[in-house]
Amino acid sequence: MKVVYDESLFDTIPGLCIGILAIRAVDNRGLNLDAEAFRRRCCTEANLLLKMNPSIAEPDIDRYKKALAHVGDEGTSALEKVIREYKKDLGIVEEEEAKEEGKYEILSAPKAANLDELAGSDALPRINPVMDIVRSGMLKFHVDIHAYDMGDRKTPLSIRKENGEWVVALGDGISTHHWFCEDGDTALINEDSENILILITGFGASRKKVAAARNELARRMKTAFDRSVETGWIEVKPYEFTATI
Repeated sequence: MKVVYDESLFDTIPGLCIGILAIRAVDNRGLNLDAEAFRRRCCTEANLLLKMNPSIAEPDIDRYKKALAHVGDEGTSALEKVIREYKKDLGIVEEEEAKEEGKYEILSAPKAANLDELAGSDALPRINPVMDIVRSGMLKFHVDIHAYDMGDRKTPLSIRKENGEWVVALGDGISTHHWFCEDGDTALINEDSENILILITGFGASRKKVAAARNELARRMKTAFDRSVETGWIEVKPYEFTATI
């Protein structure tokens, strides 16, 4: 499995770094108890943090918005999509929406919350074990994470500029338009996916979060699927990674 980045992307966005995981021959079908435990744990943690500070992920979301603006894209990052949908399902109203709908509440004293209200429910919907781990990682670390089905592992994944926009492509098929936004139809992870490449994207200030997310997801994937996981890092030339597994 191989991924190749156009080097001009790193010239455009200072501090760009990518954490990488590669895993092969996974069984991504049905309920995986280890993936499910991680999903629920991340949900509980996110519920507590978002209840205390609904804007906790906003600085990280803004970094991705600025990065997209640097390369002329107007898409919505996967991180922003997950956080927005999660907050909505959790019943946390966005600030602007609250202003428009008059939902602000003036309190004479801080409102006490019971444990059930703080913990909430595991609002992150299950998709499949790989994607559950990936999406849970975004909730936990506030970094953008994408997983790709690498098929027979022979075709490299490439991040390149095509027709004026940055895309992620597997061969001739476009998986992700607008670089790390979710709107492609190639290399998508489903229950039949076996050979997986995961890219965790960050910039400067989020570099430590990218490394932490890569290491945590590597452990989770290894435990969940009982397979070897190879990790990599792209930050300096050559802007590519080739897995040996």
